[in-house]
Amino acid sequence: MTERGPVSAGTGVGAEPRLGGLVGAGALSALLFGSGGFVPALAPLSLVSPLPIAVQRLKGSASGAWLAATLAAALVAAASVPSAAGFYLAVLAVPGLLLGEALARGRGLLRGCGWAFAMLVTEIAAGLVLVPAAMAERFLAPVDNLRSEAFLAELRNGGLAPERVAEFTEQVGMLRDALAVVFPGAWVIGAAVLVAANAALLRLYLLRRDPGWLEDGEFERVRWPLGLVVAFVLSGAAVALPLARPAAYNLLLVTGFFFALQGLAVVAFYARRLAGPPLLRAAVVVLILANPWAPQILALLGLFDNWFDFRRWAEPPPGEGEGTRPGRSA
Repeated sequence: MTERGPVSAGTGVGAEPRLGGLVGAGALSALLFGSGGFVPALAPLSLVSPLPIAVQRLKGSASGAWLAATLAAALVAAASVPSAAGFYLAVLAVPGLLLGEALARGRGLLRGCGWAFAMLVTEIAAGLVLVPAAMAERFLAPVDNLRSEAFLAELRNGGLAPERVAEFTEQVGMLRDALAVVFPGAWVIGAAVLVAANAALLRLYLLRRDPGWLEDGEFERVRWPLGLVVAFVLSGAAVALPLARPAAYNLLLVTGFFFALQGLAVVAFYARRLAGPPLLRAAVVVLILANPWAPQILALLGLFDNWFDFRRWAEPPPGEGEGTRPGRSA
C-alpha cells in the first residue's frame, strides 16, 4: 500500500506542511516532556510527549516530522542536559514517529504499535546486556527511596508508630526483593504501556478530527498466536526449577500482561456492541478496569479466548456482517 502523505484521510484534501506547524509540534512535545521539571505532579505528561510528533507526521511529510522531533530534542537539551535529549529521542520521539508512519503508509495503528514496541524492546534488551546494573538501579530507585532514612524519618515525624514504621520497612523490602527479580519483564511491560497510552490518545484524537485514518475495530480483533499460550504454560512450569525461576517469572509476567490486553480487547468488543451512548460503553470498560482483580480476570479471559473465541458469539449472522471477522488473529 502506498504512503498517503500529507493528505487528510477523511476528506482527501491536501494539507501542505507549514513551518509554524513543525515548530508548534516540536515545542509542544518538548513542553510535555519537561513539564515535570516545572510542576512535579505533571511528570506523567512526559509519557505522551510523542503524540504531537505522531500527529505532525500525519499532517505532513516524514522529513517534517523528523524536523519537529529534532527541534523538540534541541529544546530539551537546552532546558536540561544533552543526555535527556537522547533519552527523549530514543524512547519517546522515535516510537511516536513509528506510530504516525504506520498510519501514513496505510498499515494501521495496530501495526504501528508493533513497530514502536519492537524498537523499545530492542533498546531495553541492549540496556540489559550492556548496563544491567544501571537498568536495575533506575527501576528500583523509587522503591529504595521508600525505605531511605529520610523518608522513614518523615513517617516518624508524622506520628506513625515505630512498630508501623518497621512493618512498612519490611513490606517495602519484600517488594524490592520481588522487583529485583522481575525488573526486566517490568521494563518490557512499561514499554507496552507507553506505546498503548500514546496509541489510545492518538486514536481518540483522530476519531474526533479525522477518523478516515483509522481502521475500524482493529484493536478489538487482537488475538495472540498459540505460541504465546505455549510460552505461558512452559514458564509457569519452569517456576518449579530453581535455576530457571528468575527467567520463568519474567516470562510469566510478560505473557500474562499480553493476555490481559487480549482480554481487554474482548471486553472492548462487547462494550462497543452495547445498546447505549458512547459514554455508557466507555463507563462499562472503566468500571471493569477499576476492579482490583481486573488484571487477573482479563488475563484469564484473554488466555481462554484462544480456545473458546468469545467474540464469535456477538458476530452478526452470515451475510449481515461487514465481511471482516472481528475475532480474527492480530
